[in-house]
Amino acid sequence: PATSSPTKSSTPPPIVSPTMPPTPPPIVSPTMPPTPAPSSSRPSSKRPTLPSGGGGGGGGGGVAKKYTTPSINKAGDNAKGVMFQISAKSKVSITGLGIMGKDTKESDVWVYYQNGSYDEFDALDKGEWIQVFKGKVRLDPDELVNIELDEDITIRAGGSASLYVVSKKGLLFTKTSSKEFSIYAHNTDFDVQVGLSTKKEFQKPDK
Repeated sequence: PATSSPTKSSTPPPIVSPTMPPTPPPIVSPTMPPTPAPSSSRPSSKRPTLPSGGGGGGGGGGVAKKYTTPSINKAGDNAKGVMFQISAKSKVSITGLGIMGKDTKESDVWVYYQNGSYDEFDALDKGEWIQVFKGKVRLDPDELVNIELDEDITIRAGGSASLYVVSKKGLLFTKTSSKEFSIYAHNTDFDVQVGLSTKKEFQKPDK
């Protein structure tokens, strides 16, 4: 989360709270755009962790769940940023994400989100996003590193949210030939859709 279209990729999955957590989707290649998303995940590069649970509200009642996108061990492409979308089937709250880095290094990492699909606003305008994490993270190319968001991301049932995960040192994701916004992974609470990758923060998507 097409030759002329952005490269698709998957991102780390996000962590959803009792109401739900997402993981980043994979990024699609020229023929498709993935997503970095820590705990809940989108395309395979990143995966978000999802807590689930009945009940309403971010973090409110219910049992937290962790969700990992498929083929996470095959993430072999890297980018500075991964953008993807999560569509909720029931109310979910994403409390954290799991990401993999290009190298074993400490890196500045940012996580942004916005309600709705990123194709409905200027996704390359930082001012259009809400920052929910900023910090130094010790990344690992072989293991998911979980980060706890500073603010939960709550998505209503039937709604969607866009996530953008950025690492100064690079994030791993998985390219896919699927079309951007197609469903990359899913469970009973939400769908993680194919997204896109960016070489640098808020720069044009990779082709």
